Formats: sequence, C-alpha cells, structure tokens
Amino acid sequence: MRRFVLPIAAVLLVAGLPLTGCANVTTAPQPAPTMAVMRSAPIPAPPSSPPPAPVMASPAIPRPVLTNASAVVQQYYQDITDHDYAAAWALGGSNISGLTYDRFVSGYATTQGVTLGTMSGFGASEVRAVLYATQTDGTVKVYEGTYTVAGGVLISASIRQVG
Repeated sequence: MRRFVLPIAAVLLVAGLPLTGCANVTTAPQPAPTMAVMRSAPIPAPPSSPPPAPVMASPAIPRPVLTNASAVVQQYYQDITDHDYAAAWALGGSNISGLTYDRFVSGYATTQGVTLGTMSGFGASEVRAVLYATQTDGTVKVYEGTYTVAGGVLISASIRQVG
C-alpha cells in the first residue's frame, strides 16, 4: 500500500480555500478580553444582639392603677422589698422622697426588706401605717407615717422613725 503525502497547500487548493491562511505568520499575543463586573453593595448582617436600651433618669413602669389607698402603700413597700426601685419610684417614690432617682435608690442600699405593721385608712385617700425596715446587718428600724394617695399614686407622706 502506497501512501500519498500532499502538502497542506495542495489540499487547500483542491478544497477551494485561499492560501493566505497557511503562511507562517507570527502575531503578537492578544490581551485577554476585559469584562465588566457588576457588584451590588453587600447586605449587612443583622446585629448579633439588639442595641442597648437608653437609660432613663426616672424610669416609669406601666402597671394597673390601684384605686385603694392601702393597696398603693402596700405595693410601694413590696416594690422596695423586691428591690424594684423603678416600680416604687413610679408608684410615688418620686413624689414623697424629695430626692433624685439615684439618691432614692442609694437610700435603700442597706434595706433588706420592709414589713408593714398596723395600717388604717383615714378615708378614701389617706393611710396611716407602721413599718419595720430590716437592714442588711439584721437590725430593724421602725417608722410610722401618714400617706396620701390620688389617682393610684402616692402624692405625699409624713413619715418619721420611731425606733
């Protein structure tokens, strides 16, 4: 079997293709095509924790309005016993203490709890009470006083230490 080797030029001529493509032509390397890349702004990740709540100088806690004056006095001292000073402040501590909120709170720094003794109502808005304030060192201070309530809030008080 015989083989025929034809030059490429001959094959191209037979096929009717021009010879111009067969020349040894060296060309400079072409730069890679450029592409425009569109980027959108990144979507920020949600914060890992909520931002801190603003600190209020005199906090107010919403609660049902107490209409019984004795109940207001009892709740006021229960809030102090629970060290819920913001609630006691909102229930009238702001009216009867004559202090700023911070001084009101610091005034109870050595108070462990308050127990109400005798209470009596002097009408729809006035209450007389004896209270026992147990201190963190175990001592007990005794106070008595009269409290005036309006709109479910302490509006005035006359309290003195008796023991």
